[in-house]
Order: sequence, then C-alpha cells, then structure tokens
Amino acid sequence: MAPPRIRRLPAVVLATVGLLAAGHIGATLAYTGPDTPVKAALQPALNRYFLGPLDQGWNLFAPGPYSQDEYMLVRACISEMDVCAGGDAAGAEFTEWRNVTAEELEAAEYNIFADRETRQSKVVHGRFWPVANDLTDEQRGMAEANHIDGEPVFGVDLSSPEASEVYSASELGTLRTYQRLEDVAVGLGTLVMRQEHGDAVTLVEVRMLRESVPGFSQRHDPPSEPAQHWTSIGWRPATEFDEATLEAWS
Repeated sequence: MAPPRIRRLPAVVLATVGLLAAGHIGATLAYTGPDTPVKAALQPALNRYFLGPLDQGWNLFAPGPYSQDEYMLVRACISEMDVCAGGDAAGAEFTEWRNVTAEELEAAEYNIFADRETRQSKVVHGRFWPVANDLTDEQRGMAEANHIDGEPVFGVDLSSPEASEVYSASELGTLRTYQRLEDVAVGLGTLVMRQEHGDAVTLVEVRMLRESVPGFSQRHDPPSEPAQHWTSIGWRPATEFDEATLEAWS
C-alpha cells in the first residue's frame, strides 16, 4: 500500500509559516539582544519591522506615574545659507522657538481619537533622550555644536571604514544610533518649520526639554520654577524631502 502523499497546498502553507516563524524569532533575538556592530547595521530594518506605523507604549504598566514633562522645541534660519552661516552679524533672520510638543498636545486635548500626528515629537523625544545621554561629554559637545557645511558631526563618516579606527565597536554603535535619531529629529523639525515658512527654511536647530513635575508630597506647595534639563542639537541643514513626502505631510 503506497504511503499517502502530502498535499501540495498544505505543504506550501506549512513551509511558509515555518519560514516566517523562524524569521520572526531570529529578528526578535536580534532586536532584543545586546548591542553589536551587526545589530547596529540591522537596526533600521528591525525598527521598521517591530515598530511599524504604530508606536507601542507601555506607560500604563510603569511602576510609577510620570515625574516629568517632555518637550521638543525647534527654530529655523530663513535666510540664504551664507547669510545664516554669518549669524546675526550678517543679518540672518531666525524664527522664534516653537514648542512642537505643546502644539501637538493642544491639538489632542479632549480628542479621544487623536492619531499619531498628535504625539510625533514625544515619540522622537523619548527615543532620542536616552541615546543622547549615552554620549561622552566630548561627544555631546560635538553634537551640540553647529554643523552646517555637511561635515560629519563626530568628525568621521560613521559608515566608513575609518570610523572603526577612531571609535570602538560599542562607541560606534551608540554614535550610529544617535545619528539616526538626530536625523529624525532634524527631519521632523524641518517639516514643522516648512509648514510656516516653506522653502525659506535653510537651517534648523532642535532642543529637547525635560521639566520636572511636582511630586505628590509637593502637591499643595509646588516649586515656583520646575527643574529643567536640556539636550540640544546645534544648527543643521534643513532636511530635503521629495514632493510626495511634503504633500503627505501637508
């Protein structure tokens, strides 16, 4: 008696499910594993896979309530590049600081169906801040400096072979993650400022703020001035976007 044949469709389905499961498990191990050069190279793809268009927040399950407010602020130079490079002395025109997070929160107030657009800056802040804190004092000073001529923030192209000669593998992983998140912050800042000033936006400067929230024991006598902690990104060229991105943003 001939053994029963495995039908083709169930076999294909099982093989596909097995491959997908193996790929997901491998990606999960890479995403949750220790920082390595391989993980740093895969990080953008891993972020797209696990984070996707939605952002998962676990604040509901945190061991304690929020103890600070987080804000992202941005301003722009809206003069020509050479004029902006000369600063006030050259007659450069700078915008006022815009508190992007406060504007988003105002749009989300009393709106239980607020979408991701109303909290983009908080997501960027939450991911950028801890990575910026991992920088050394020297590296933080380099990040807070102005880099408007396209020169690398940390003195070397982080994707070049020379980078591994200047920085250790762990340092390089941290710097690459920081650079990726800085690019995101500058890109968001560019889009926000372009809404008001259009193509006139030449340079963008970003500041991240953490402002302490009075504790429960201070609820009846809060401090007059909350403690503030800042992390800054110096002046950077405005990010260039294609027309499809600009149209989708507008």
